[in-house]
Order: sequence, then C-alpha cells, then structure tokens
Amino acid sequence: MDVKGHIRNRIEEAAACYVKDFEAIAETDLARSPGGTSRSPFDFTFEVVVVNKRIAARLRRETPPALQREGWMTAPEEFKSKQGALQAFSASVNEVLAAWDHVSPSHVDDAIETPSGHTTALEMASLCASHLTYHDAQLNYFQSLHGDSEMHWF
Repeated sequence: MDVKGHIRNRIEEAAACYVKDFEAIAETDLARSPGGTSRSPFDFTFEVVVVNKRIAARLRRETPPALQREGWMTAPEEFKSKQGALQAFSASVNEVLAAWDHVSPSHVDDAIETPSGHTTALEMASLCASHLTYHDAQLNYFQSLHGDSEMHWF
C-alpha cells in the first residue's frame, strides 16, 4: 500500500472507532463534565471537528481563520445534540479525506506554512489520525468513569 492509502486508512479507522465509542454514550451523558471541571465528550468532539476543518484547509493550501482561544475549546450549545455532533464529526472527517485525496503523491512532503512554522501534507494528515485516536481514548476513559468497560471500538 502506498503512503497516501495508508494514511487514508488510518484516518478512516480512527474515525470509525471514534463514532462507535461516541454512539455508545447516552446523549444525556455527552454533556457531563466529570468532576465539574473536565471537558465533556461534546467538548472534545467539537475540538476534533474544528481541528479537522483546519487540517483540511491546510491540505487545500488555504489559511484557516485564527482561533480565539481562552483555555480549552468547549462546544457551543448549538453543537450539543448527539445526532448533530455525529453529523458535524463525519462531515469534518470527509472534508479531511477529500482534501487528502487531492494532494498529489509527489507533493505530500511539500512545505505548508503555519503560524508555528512549516509542516507537510503528510504530517497534517497523520496529525488528523493521531488526534482522532487521542480523543477516542478520552471517550473510552469517560465511558469507564461511568461504569462502561466495554470496548465499543473493537
């Protein structure tokens, strides 16, 4: 398998695992903040959507809008429905995959400038897969905190 196909598969697999775990959480629990200070599954799913859209823009050689950040990213109220969050998540993954598909294999290592330095399309697409997996682990931990030890992604 070529590098482009390998990375595409990593993104698709990570997204599929994320969806399985997200779907396994009751909608009433998706907005819960363990301990009252941690982010909820809606919060880190919202972050994944925002980051995916930013990655897709970079892969298209566009500059995404600047992030206005004060602390961790949290989901706005209009994002907090299970179906809406899943739709936004899937759309953002599809946006990354479409942008990745349009990157020529001969250009996966070309420099992409970002505010923090340069990266490449390969690094951006790899980041998408890693970021999905990282936040899927948060979903798994959230599930275990609430008594669900099943491996839904498996």
